[in-house]
Amino acid sequence: MKSHLGLIVPLAIGALVAACASNPPPASRSPSPPAKGAPPPPSPKLMGPGDADALLENEWKKNSVTPAGVADDATFIRRASLDLTGVIPTSKEVQTFLADQSPDKRQKLVDSLLASPAYADHMTNVWDRILLGRDVRPGVVDRFAFRAWLHEQFEKNVPYDKMVHALITATGQNSLGGRPFDKSEAERDTNDAKINGAVNWFLHFDNLPDVAGTTSRVFLGVQIQCAQCHDHKSEKWKQTDFRSFAAFFTRTRPQPVDKTKGMGTRKFDLVDVDHPVRGGKNAPADLVQIQQSPAKTLDGTDLSNAANRRVALADWMTSPKNPWFAKEIVNRTWGQLVGRGFFEPVDDFRESNPPMATELLDKFAADFIASGYDLKHLMRVMAMTEAYQRADAISQPGEMDEKLWGHFQLQRLGPDELLDSVARATNLDNVLEKAAGENIDRLRFAMRRQFSFVFDVDEMSDHHDEFDGTISQALLLMNGNLINRGASALPTLAIADIVKEPGGDPAHVREMTLRTLSREPTDDELKKWVAFVQKPRDVVITDDSNKPVDAQTAPKKGEKAGKNTRKAPNGDPLQNVEKRLEQRADKLHVDAKRQAYEDLMWAQLNSSEFNFQH
Repeated sequence: MKSHLGLIVPLAIGALVAACASNPPPASRSPSPPAKGAPPPPSPKLMGPGDADALLENEWKKNSVTPAGVADDATFIRRASLDLTGVIPTSKEVQTFLADQSPDKRQKLVDSLLASPAYADHMTNVWDRILLGRDVRPGVVDRFAFRAWLHEQFEKNVPYDKMVHALITATGQNSLGGRPFDKSEAERDTNDAKINGAVNWFLHFDNLPDVAGTTSRVFLGVQIQCAQCHDHKSEKWKQTDFRSFAAFFTRTRPQPVDKTKGMGTRKFDLVDVDHPVRGGKNAPADLVQIQQSPAKTLDGTDLSNAANRRVALADWMTSPKNPWFAKEIVNRTWGQLVGRGFFEPVDDFRESNPPMATELLDKFAADFIASGYDLKHLMRVMAMTEAYQRADAISQPGEMDEKLWGHFQLQRLGPDELLDSVARATNLDNVLEKAAGENIDRLRFAMRRQFSFVFDVDEMSDHHDEFDGTISQALLLMNGNLINRGASALPTLAIADIVKEPGGDPAHVREMTLRTLSREPTDDELKKWVAFVQKPRDVVITDDSNKPVDAQTAPKKGEKAGKNTRKAPNGDPLQNVEKRLEQRADKLHVDAKRQAYEDLMWAQLNSSEFNFQH
């Protein structure tokens, strides 16, 4: 059957959880400007971490929560770097931060991370996962154009309300067409007036109900999609509410720009029309019912007669008086940073799922609005709260301690954070750039896709039990080519650089630990690990079947090592890296000491300490 998008798709009908309470009527998007000649209004006094801490300490006292101690500096720089830039700090950054004795060094660190280019890279990855998930519609969605649009928003620190408004109301062409890697940088320039990468979000959906359900869930925290199929006795939202909300999108249509079906993405122009987009005589009944419904917001305001329904909806959604919009992003950001939101899941805001610490939630939301919807300001304040700076252990564990952030909650690293952190710790990022050359973007995308396939168990959910790892995830890390190649003594990789430095094995072990675990080794660890790398051992070499072979009969440098030696598995995005660097023979002639360092780095990269945010 045909969806409202005019593309052949199945009609997906979901049934999840329902949403929220009644609310006041909407306000206009912006307050009236001051009279000509009048002095500008005073800037609002924005929130500081001390304001949040006072409210949080009251909650702890009321609920008899004994918070954990403050996390040490090494833990804090790793935590903040991962949360704000998506990658662990370098060993030099860790050492500099640990040596800094200034009392405000944590605030300066947070400011520098938010100002770094890596912040925009990280937030692009985060919101790409939230908005598009793992897979996109082939031939329709230009993910690279969408990511370029997202990156520009975060790079320029566009206010969150304006970013969402632009996304909901986006019109224009989705792509230059074809395969993105076949285009030059100039051709891929998303500042071209023809291209609006944001329209790819709308094109991502198979049908109109999915657009409506996701819009409400992601940006308002209201899971109205559960009312798509039938009414629930215990929940507020009914089928009529869902249909009326979905009616805002019935006049939006993607029109093919060209009818050619070559390799890559087709060109579509997303436009708004002045009549409902028809699904034809075979249109499903629920689509017809949506088309015939009045366009009403979640508080019941009828905007059916608006000149542009999507613009009217976006105005209502991003209004300062909207009771859901600011609280949803505050809750999502708080959950992203401290491991648990004011309500969980972070996109399920309803009466039967009340938030914790409502006074603090309201305070954050009001401050976020007063800041001009500044995401960096929100993250800056949150990252300096006591809750964010607590250690990950508590003296009196209990359910209320979990809900009220009495200690920092362990969180498994996401696929992007893990991939980038392994690459940074091992110097593999530098190797990839040299080996892939102009194809580095393609290689990175392929690697992210491989990782995401294993780690994104449910790409449509924003709430994961981060503590539950799967067997496939563990095997990918232990046996996958990423860590096995990264933790090798090949030239230009980390181990080769580490063992060249002066200071002997103690200095080398220390540097490796700083690179991987972002901290100094303890005295016991240093003693144990130095003894390990100094222990006499035989060199172990494996052939193409991964069986040990005699080092004396192994191929010499420059000789062929066998028909299928070191052949990567099908689909391995790293398969050509070593061929480009001509490092295969060097791999077969690692001495015992360097092989011990390989084993030590492999163990550190596979440790829970490396794979969790803590």
